[in-house]
Amino acid sequence: MAIPYPRPELERRQRALLRAIVQEFIDTAQAVSSRRIAQNYMLGIRPATVRNMMAGLEQDGYLYQPHTSAGRIPTAKAFRYFVDTLTPSPEVGMRERAQIEFHYSDRARDPAQLVRDTSRLLTSLTGHTAVATGPCFDSMTLERVELVCLRACQVTAVLVRVGSAVRDCVLETSRPYSQSELNQISDFTTSLVKGCTLDQAKARLSRALRELNGNTHPLVRDALQLGTALFASPESDAVYVQGSARVLDQPEFVERKKAQELLEALEDRAALANALGHIVDQGNPSVAIGDENADARFSDFSVVAAAYASGGVRIGNLAVIGPLRMDYRRVIALVDYTARVLSRVWN
Repeated sequence: MAIPYPRPELERRQRALLRAIVQEFIDTAQAVSSRRIAQNYMLGIRPATVRNMMAGLEQDGYLYQPHTSAGRIPTAKAFRYFVDTLTPSPEVGMRERAQIEFHYSDRARDPAQLVRDTSRLLTSLTGHTAVATGPCFDSMTLERVELVCLRACQVTAVLVRVGSAVRDCVLETSRPYSQSELNQISDFTTSLVKGCTLDQAKARLSRALRELNGNTHPLVRDALQLGTALFASPESDAVYVQGSARVLDQPEFVERKKAQELLEALEDRAALANALGHIVDQGNPSVAIGDENADARFSDFSVVAAAYASGGVRIGNLAVIGPLRMDYRRVIALVDYTARVLSRVWN
């Protein structure tokens, strides 16, 4: 998970009290009073002692009081402590596990649809905004290249990994090709790039093109030129966002300015993909709370993110974005399990 705040040691009763306050705020979205804690939680602490301890936690930066007559609200520092001390490790319930497994039982969908549907699944499961990125084609190893005659001087090129088409595009050619010629070009190109990532394939084809000489067979020359064109401008990774409006349902965001900042950040797809990548770099799964997010527009939100992989290589990220008081135990478990199942599907 994300790097924790430095914090003074809390004694056992303080730890139990802080966890109770955070859980109560997650459940109710209401400032927490000492009376409510004393009534609802069997901490073995008298109400007067609870009040004094809450004042101490406020001094240490774990709580704040919106106004003098109100209870107290956990700070981002308190939520970080809560997340770092979740035990045992969060697990998905049987019903949700079955729902996730069933969602991926139909493996006939194309890769883009699979990832797009994953963002819908996470929104449905968590009730929060969900994001899915990728798959990152640059990280995938290639199985073969297929070229299909589309029309005169136009060819459809398909890059294939084991069992899945990962990218297709239309190439303009300098002359018409028969399908027989394209098959030969496909076989030759595959022999050069099989087992490579896209970047490795691009480098290998470029090097072979530079080494051409006058004795090179015309189809080999054509294969290298078409292959170089195919790998010249890889598509940017897709970013799928579902449930953007869910943030408007949260009581914290009655003031629309905060919600609007998030909605604007969700529209900035490149920045969003970079932000999720930064979070996942801290651990898998990982949680960024408030100002831990690299993008300041997420400073009032928490992001739970995990990567999914193919062949041990990260090819995309999943995330759920919600208020600081999100149900971390449940959301962390759902994001982590979904990423692991999606990795299994890719493999």
